[in-house]
Amino acid sequence: QVIASNGAAQAAYLVLTTFINPGDEIILPNPMYNIYDNIGKICGANIKHYSLKEENEFQIDIEELRSLVTDKTKMIVICSPSNPIGSVLTEENLRGLGELVKNKDLLICSDEIYDRLVYDGVEAVSPAKFDTMRDKTIIINGFSKAFAMTGWRIGYVITPSEFFEPLYLHTGHQVSGMADFIIEACTVALNDEPKYGTIEKMRAEFDERRKFLVKEINSMKH
Repeated sequence: QVIASNGAAQAAYLVLTTFINPGDEIILPNPMYNIYDNIGKICGANIKHYSLKEENEFQIDIEELRSLVTDKTKMIVICSPSNPIGSVLTEENLRGLGELVKNKDLLICSDEIYDRLVYDGVEAVSPAKFDTMRDKTIIINGFSKAFAMTGWRIGYVITPSEFFEPLYLHTGHQVSGMADFIIEACTVALNDEPKYGTIEKMRAEFDERRKFLVKEINSMKH
């Protein structure tokens, strides 16, 4: 149920171009990393946006999203932790999303590239955790962020079994396979991380910088 790709960006392109046809509706968060809007346009989709607002702690407004979903809605994209705002969808919020979509024939595309880089004890929960969304959720992730492997260009898709074949066949039309030495590097990264705690060391350093920056910004005169 896992398909490798040349970075998470290609994974996003693969997922959307496999399942989105001209005239389909796709609902994206606002703000959001702009490739999803651009890929949606390439697919000829009708693109809608749901808002992530500070007054709502950057959670999905389930009623707003409900008003956007129609019979033509093919996919809802979520990104948690969010790029660019860093917010994390709560388990309660995701449960509400699951209740909204459980009887609907649509897909959830879940961009989880920052799932290991969270702070203050927050946990990034995947929508695939919930029975209401497990069979609808296609996960996008990669090695660029948590393993600092941006230049190696390795990402992956995790998909429910029924969507594996079309994704796999479509991948074969874009790239024949990943370079072996990159796959070997990813294997080492995954196997060695529990032994050396490399992600936690980097995350802790990022956390110190984050706290310093927040303190300095808050001390500035308006």
